[in-house]
Amino acid sequence: MEKDIIDWLNNIEQQDGTPPDTVVAFNLGLMESDQGYMMYFVGAFEYSEDDDDWACIEPPSKPYRYFRLPDKVQNESWEAILDLCINTLSVLENDGSLNTTLIKNAKAITTGFDEGELIKIR
Repeated sequence: MEKDIIDWLNNIEQQDGTPPDTVVAFNLGLMESDQGYMMYFVGAFEYSEDDDDWACIEPPSKPYRYFRLPDKVQNESWEAILDLCINTLSVLENDGSLNTTLIKNAKAITTGFDEGELIKIR
């Protein structure tokens, strides 16, 4: 799934360009939809480690800002999906792969389900 996420982020950059420096935080949010478990991409002009409200941003309107998680994990529990996404994004952060994408200059990168707590990746 690591390569799929990097390819997805690179596609977003090809479509939208590099975000301005004023975008300091990104949330790779998680949700369950009619199509299954999805990850979505949003950026924010502010970030607070103590208050997850910074990530309460309008959901993306462009379909390419959504990534459907692989079929092999679609039948997992939401807890397993969350763990998988945290682990995958942490691997990408730790091996430097996220530094090759449009989020390389982010002050913060998080993930988590919309109704839950955000997990800080960076």
